[in-house]
Amino acid sequence: MDTLMGVIAVLAGLVTCFYGYPLFRLALILAGLIGGYALGQSLVQTGHPWLSLAVGVVAALALAVLAYPLWSIGVTVSGAVLGFIILGAMGVAVGASQLVVILLGIIGGLCLGLFFYSARDLFVMITTAFNGAFEVVFGLGWLVPALAFRRGPGGWLAVTAIVVLGAVGFAVQYGMFKDHKLYTEHLPKKK
Repeated sequence: MDTLMGVIAVLAGLVTCFYGYPLFRLALILAGLIGGYALGQSLVQTGHPWLSLAVGVVAALALAVLAYPLWSIGVTVSGAVLGFIILGAMGVAVGASQLVVILLGIIGGLCLGLFFYSARDLFVMITTAFNGAFEVVFGLGWLVPALAFRRGPGGWLAVTAIVVLGAVGFAVQYGMFKDHKLYTEHLPKKK
């Protein structure tokens, strides 16, 4: 099951990284599935991959129900997730304690969540690019356990891969979609 989820994570991550802006709501659902599966793995005893998948499906369905009517909250949440991932991963890479990693993640989540809400279209591109890059690296960790997040040089390699792939994905998306305003609310002009 880990191999299948790894392949799905890599493929979904590549699509999200390089073409996530118009697929943002779908990307939220896929991220929910992958993240839910990972959460399921951490909560369910080893040897129960179908239960882990069930947790992932429930998370994906919850995001699907919420993503359409509450997309701007979704952008904010995506920014918060990205901030949590970036600072949390840096904490893991330097060997910080679990409490410090969580605190760094919360600080990163709060900062990027608020910032993303203020510039939604641009940050939909950023969040899909970097979340897609994270999905690719996370999926590769399932396929090749030596590449999984861990402390030390391997952790820094994973963080570097996410940053580089995310930056390239953002550049590609910005070049294609910089003039689109799919997610900006158009307010009526004052007379």
